[in-house]
Amino acid sequence: MNLILSSTVCIEVNKKKTSTITFRIDEENDHKLRKIAGEKKVSLNTLANQILGNYVQLERYMEKFGVLMMSQDAFSSILDLLDEKQIILLATDIGSKEPKEFILFKWKDLDSEIVTDFIMIYFEHCGYGTCDLEKTESEIAISIHHKFGKKGTTFLKVFLESLIQSTLEQPCKTIITEDSVTIRFSK
Repeated sequence: MNLILSSTVCIEVNKKKTSTITFRIDEENDHKLRKIAGEKKVSLNTLANQILGNYVQLERYMEKFGVLMMSQDAFSSILDLLDEKQIILLATDIGSKEPKEFILFKWKDLDSEIVTDFIMIYFEHCGYGTCDLEKTESEIAISIHHKFGKKGTTFLKVFLESLIQSTLEQPCKTIITEDSVTIRFSK
C-alpha cells in the first residue's frame, strides 16, 4: 500500500505560503515516518516539512560541496591524538578556509546575518554542539555547548575565531569553559 498525500493550491499560514503536493511513498517508510512524528510529538506534515526543508536549505549544498559527516566519538578520537599546538593549527586552517568557501557556495555573499546562520546550521546539523543565539542592535552572541572536553573547546574556540576573522574581517570576543564556547562579534 502506498501513502498518497493530496490536494491543491497555496494557502497562507503564519505569513508563509504553503502548497499541497502529492507523493507516493512505500508503506514501510510511511509507518516509520509516522512513528518518528509520534516520538517527536509533531504531525506527519510538520515532520515532512522539516525533512524537505533540511534537504532544500542545507543537505543539497553539503552534498555538492563534499561535506563528510562523522560521529562525535570519531571527532573526539581525532582530537585525542593531537596536542594543543596541532589542534590550534588544524582549527585555524579549517576555520579560515572551509566556512568562507561554503558560505559563498550556498549564500553567494558574506555578512554577519549569513555567517550567524552558517554557524547555527553547522553546529546544530553537524552535531558539534547545541547553540544559543542572542542578538542586540549592534552585537551577535552565540554560545555553543559541546561534549568534547578541553581539547574540543580549544578546537571550537580557534575554529570560530578564524571563521569570524576570515569571513567578516573583524575581531571577536570569546569566553570558554571546558564544555562551552561563547563568541561575540559586531553586526
